[in-house]
Amino acid sequence: MIHIGWQESIFVTGFLLFNPRHYPIQTIMSIEIRRVNTSRERKQFIKFAWKVYRKDPELNRNWVPPVISDYMKTLDTERYPLYEHADLAMFTAWKDGVMVGTIAAIHNHRHNEVHQDKVGFWGFFECVNDQKVADALFEAAAMWLKSKGLDTMRGPVSPSMNDQCGMLTKGYDSPPVFLMLYNPPYYNDLCLNSGHKIGQELLAWYIDQKMIDIGRLSRIAQHVLKREGLTVRDMDMKKYDSEVEKIREIYNKAWEKNWGFVPMTDKEFEFMAKSLKPLADPHFIYFVEDKNGKAIGFSLTLPDINQALKHVNGNPFTPWGLVKYLWYKRNISMFRTITMGVLPEYRNKGIDSIMNARISEYGGKYGLFASEMSWVLKSNEAMSKLAKVIGGVPYKEYVIYEKAI
Repeated sequence: MIHIGWQESIFVTGFLLFNPRHYPIQTIMSIEIRRVNTSRERKQFIKFAWKVYRKDPELNRNWVPPVISDYMKTLDTERYPLYEHADLAMFTAWKDGVMVGTIAAIHNHRHNEVHQDKVGFWGFFECVNDQKVADALFEAAAMWLKSKGLDTMRGPVSPSMNDQCGMLTKGYDSPPVFLMLYNPPYYNDLCLNSGHKIGQELLAWYIDQKMIDIGRLSRIAQHVLKREGLTVRDMDMKKYDSEVEKIREIYNKAWEKNWGFVPMTDKEFEFMAKSLKPLADPHFIYFVEDKNGKAIGFSLTLPDINQALKHVNGNPFTPWGLVKYLWYKRNISMFRTITMGVLPEYRNKGIDSIMNARISEYGGKYGLFASEMSWVLKSNEAMSKLAKVIGGVPYKEYVIYEKAI
């Protein structure tokens, strides 16, 4: 039986509680849910994942620990620009005095304004294989979201659709690439058994550059360039800020009709651009321009630094961590195409072939013979067709779940 009550104490076995200071506190049977409030608790929240993945040899073999300092910033409502228009609540689950799970709930006001709905989000979900613990975490997130006037919860979204999202359902036999998620298979059972339904399915396409007929792809690209009067160029790192602004303008216009998309604010885009600048290879970031020099499309590809981050245990900025990161970074053999964007009026003209040719040519020249195109909505037939044309195979699948609250 679950009772509702109001009091200051954190732990009361068998009661579902709200703290009057607006800290949701929940205890179902012997499971205690605590609200994360301090920087110390936030770091504890992040580091719980190690307990899930390190104890399982198979999971540990492929899991890439998150960069702790990056997650600390992402979950800091004073620093991360998303929270200028979003609210965040983090919860931890405890059983017999031991932490057994984490979840974050996010109320993204801009999402609700853009899509005219009442959807809230959950993310940063990590949990032992215990349905009661998962149920308690989902219930804590649901109650907080419901208190904000929302009627649906969607996730995992950590913490926005412009960040990391999706629960891995297929492709556990290889590590995730940079900025993609990994999770135990049983997480999906915990979600489904807790009443969540499949909202959207996402695909990650693996592309073996050695299998691409680069000569043919280049000829097609040259034909499109000549026919449309276009040119293609690398990003100019000396004009980084103005180049980023061009990407932002195209990105927001190109993606505005996509499912779940919310345009990024100037501050959000600037924050992201600053974070990614140390990783940017200008030969992998391209602009397609019209005859007047106006950028009408772009492609953003980054090296898969997860191949190096896997060896630093979440701490690449310590002296030893930096040494290991730089050592393993030398042997990165894969890259990830994070996003492409073409202005709506230039779609269906073969612009994507120009960017794919450029990626393949450069990758082959510098020994990067594998790439991932991710993520792509499974329902996006046009992007799937493009991936297949260049030899892509859908080798990982993800789900974003939804549940009425």
